[in-house]
Amino acid sequence: MTEPLIIPDEYQGSLKRLLSRAPLEQRSDEELQKCLLMYLKLGGEKLARHHVDMLKKTFPDQMVLIKRHIRDGEEEDIDDEGAADDGERDGEYHSDMSSNDPMASLD
Repeated sequence: MTEPLIIPDEYQGSLKRLLSRAPLEQRSDEELQKCLLMYLKLGGEKLARHHVDMLKKTFPDQMVLIKRHIRDGEEEDIDDEGAADDGERDGEYHSDMSSNDPMASLD
């Protein structure tokens, strides 16, 4: 059994206004009423109204964020160039460190 929703007197007017803005099929939904009451308590009528407005909006099921496809060859070229630079840098580092004279690398 579910507990009846107890709406404090200070929120009754705001909740009625918000429910009148909600979609008709969801106005009697107890979960929506609980949610709106929570938004009223936490952020006021403006936040609750924003939630109701979001309920009214329709969003596409599948949204494409990136329309451009990246070819596999481009990614490999970038990776190959980066690897060559890293290898050259490693060789330079090791050649500097291999000398016995600690002051030689400062020249």
